[in-house]
Amino acid sequence: MQRKLAMGIGTAVAVLAAGGGVAVLTWPSAGTPAGAAPVIAPAELPPDPSPAPPRIRTELNSLDLKPSGGRAEIAQRDTKRFSLLGISWSDPAAEPDGTIEVRTRGVASGRWTGWQELEKSDTGPDGAEASASGRRGATEPLWAGPSDGVAVRIAGKQNGLPAGLRLDLIDPGTEKTGGRGAGEPSPSASADPSASVSPEPAVPAPGDEEPIEGDGPVEDVTEEPVAEPAVVEETPVPVAEDPAAGADSVIQQVAPAQAASTGPVPEPTSTVPVKAQFPSYFTRKAWSADETIVGSVTDAKVVNAVWVHHTGTSNDYDCSESAAIVRSIQSNDVKVKGLSDLGYNYMVDKCGRLFEGRRGGVENAIAPAATVGFNTGYAAIAVIGNFETAASNAAIETILAQVGAARLGKYGLNPTSRATFAAGVANGKLAKDEKITIPRLAGHREADATLCPGASLDARLPDIRARSQQMVTGMTLTKVAGGGYSGGAYYVKTAAWLTWAVANTATDIARFDVYLDGKVVGTQPGTATGAKVDIPAGAHTVTVLAVHTSGTTARVGVTIHGDTTAPTYRAVLPLDLVSGTYSTTSVPVRLGLTGTDNVKLAGYTVSRPRAANLGPVGSWTTTVRPGAATWTVTAKDTAGNTRAASMSRTVVLSAETSAKKTGTWSSRQSKSYLGGKALTSAKKNAKLTYTFTGRSAALLFSRGTKTGKAYVYLDGRKVATIDTRSGATRYRQALWVSSTSVKKHTVVIVVAGTSGRPTVVSDGLAYIR
Repeated sequence: MQRKLAMGIGTAVAVLAAGGGVAVLTWPSAGTPAGAAPVIAPAELPPDPSPAPPRIRTELNSLDLKPSGGRAEIAQRDTKRFSLLGISWSDPAAEPDGTIEVRTRGVASGRWTGWQELEKSDTGPDGAEASASGRRGATEPLWAGPSDGVAVRIAGKQNGLPAGLRLDLIDPGTEKTGGRGAGEPSPSASADPSASVSPEPAVPAPGDEEPIEGDGPVEDVTEEPVAEPAVVEETPVPVAEDPAAGADSVIQQVAPAQAASTGPVPEPTSTVPVKAQFPSYFTRKAWSADETIVGSVTDAKVVNAVWVHHTGTSNDYDCSESAAIVRSIQSNDVKVKGLSDLGYNYMVDKCGRLFEGRRGGVENAIAPAATVGFNTGYAAIAVIGNFETAASNAAIETILAQVGAARLGKYGLNPTSRATFAAGVANGKLAKDEKITIPRLAGHREADATLCPGASLDARLPDIRARSQQMVTGMTLTKVAGGGYSGGAYYVKTAAWLTWAVANTATDIARFDVYLDGKVVGTQPGTATGAKVDIPAGAHTVTVLAVHTSGTTARVGVTIHGDTTAPTYRAVLPLDLVSGTYSTTSVPVRLGLTGTDNVKLAGYTVSRPRAANLGPVGSWTTTVRPGAATWTVTAKDTAGNTRAASMSRTVVLSAETSAKKTGTWSSRQSKSYLGGKALTSAKKNAKLTYTFTGRSAALLFSRGTKTGKAYVYLDGRKVATIDTRSGATRYRQALWVSSTSVKKHTVVIVVAGTSGRPTVVSDGLAYIR
């Protein structure tokens, strides 16, 4: 935003919504490929069909102004509560010819301010958004703070006043009330600074950049060839979500790093894109953007340059008010000016805190509505304040440098490189298609007839571009020791040992700050490569923030659970027989694994009767020798806590001779039978009756091409019909298996007398006691 030839007292201040947070952007792993076809028509992103209502609602109240004799005024009067105001008119192309002044009465003091002049807005959209119905011309808004009284006077000159003049009053609401109401909330506590870090986009060689159609053609200025650095891949790490924020918003915050000096920075000698990490920012959800009023916005698929703006408002605001400023400006841009959404992609307060602006414009090349003639294919970032009258500071400049490096670096561009841009539409400085050659990180005044971004901030842009080359690169978390990893998080008992790496030399790094749930718990020198972090019980977010000597930052973060509670067992470990081939040395069994953990079970270690390492499975199928055996199982959780359980079980093989025979049965002998013998019968209704006391049982048979069917009865009830036929001869096969309660049982085999293959060969009973 801002200021053509005179500077008035302008816009914005805002309330940081309690419970808000900051998000961290990670770019996709691939940049714009060299040789790709230019984008011919930008995509239109439709509005969300079911947008969520804002947590804090703004309210617009408007009062008509009726001109008389080239003047218009509203005498001092009471109003509903408001914090931001402006003057608007029906035709965006018609501006009031004269001065526009307002005065307001503060809620807290009850006193009236002096007269304050409003300036006509020099920001706006292009293309379809510029010609959309409902568009209005407007002044830059004035942030007055909580007020309940207003007066207006407009003195027109020879061209008179436009039609449809009105005073627009906006109440940004508060966290406490969710709308209009009492005083402002206190600043919210810092959320966690952890971040997900994705592999950076590949860096195209100089000259490989493709022109992308935006508002006008882009021509690169010839530069000296430079060596291309190696691409540093960054390892993805888990991201923690604020449980109160909802799954749609990753809430992360880093307290602003100690800003570097605003003294001169040496001009860079290389324009190879810097592999900068995008800085932390307050999400739209954090500042309570109203998604229900957002229209369609344009995705241009590339950002050719980043325009730096200022809002032109007073610098006398507290940073706890910044979210309300942003919220109010969104309401003014949409409800008053008729824009699709907030006009800027990003906003920055004087504390160097970054706010997500126009929806979708953080990760995507969403066209702003801020730099007339240069919106599609560009990005806009506005600093809250008036830097025509106040000095910039290192906190602001650090964020501008990092946004410029990261935003342009995604597309293989560097903020210090220069290019030629053509105006897509005429503005106050340039005719349509008129060209300018400027750096890719440039002030608004380069493109339009405006004082924006203010003399102070504009003078600092060369140093900001130089600082954009001084970034932490290749920040990775190489190891988290002290426990285990599962499902995107780490688990430890009481402490974790973090190891990290950066691509920079140690002299580039001022320090590493270690955060636990958003609070600094340790600081390491720039030469450090790791730190121990004590982890309380429960889920926590741990972040390592690398601070460059320039003040820019990079971070990696992980979710770590503290857990000192050992697993338990839901029940005694059950052991059951299973189907398969049995022998006097090997019986197939299934061990039930019933461990549970308060956080996350990692698996089991079996030490007896045979060793095995198992994951968090529900059972284990193995074999065991017949006879008595002790089973010892140790359950382990992901943090490393363990608990052992033991039991003794006996697997019994009962020969067919132990069965009571009814009807005609004959004996067969072969080494292939269990114990060398088996019983066979071809007589229908011939029976074998076994009696046992135990918990699991299996009937064994020999199978062949001519063997038939049999019925099985357990404790007097028919439970199965089995068919012993097989395409090949097989011995000692468990064809009926049952797990039962521990008591005395009776199992009966009845020959079915199958036509053409009546023979049944029984090889005994196995059971567990």
